[in-house]
Amino acid sequence: MGWSLFFWRSSGGGILIIAAYAGTGKTYLASLCPDKVIDLVCMPYKYHLENKFAFDESSKANFDNILNENWPYNYILAIKDCLNSNKIILIPTDVLILSILKSKQINYTLCYPQKDAKDIYYNRFINRGNNEEFINIFIGNWDNYMEIFERDAFGKHIVLQSNQFLSDVLWV
Repeated sequence: MGWSLFFWRSSGGGILIIAAYAGTGKTYLASLCPDKVIDLVCMPYKYHLENKFAFDESSKANFDNILNENWPYNYILAIKDCLNSNKIILIPTDVLILSILKSKQINYTLCYPQKDAKDIYYNRFINRGNNEEFINIFIGNWDNYMEIFERDAFGKHIVLQSNQFLSDVLWV
């Protein structure tokens, strides 16, 4: 069953920020509906990259990446710039970013898997080519992340069932 985006939109002029966990299908959903959805990938903001928009799954969470000294405020500014687009803005579930959004009273919806989907996400990460560091972060800290999301009383919640993606629960 999908959620109507009209139900999930905040009162701020149709703005919707969805903070979705890794592997939930942010990039795929944005590719289906580029006129309605922005996949605001954080890597070009978080790291100094040779080519800001040429990276693949194997380069995510690479400890050789050099952190951008403007992070996370450059990413918060990018989110704010997108707010005027009247599009759905997909962001990662970065705890620091969520904390800043909360402190600025910028509404978001969390989208994350149910706790028992850990093996499914492990396989998704392997199949899409994520590196060991990435897998260690998102699978190795799985229980901690799920508890943090469940305790978040600021954001609305969408909990994906096994084998569900964003495109299965959001109508765009």
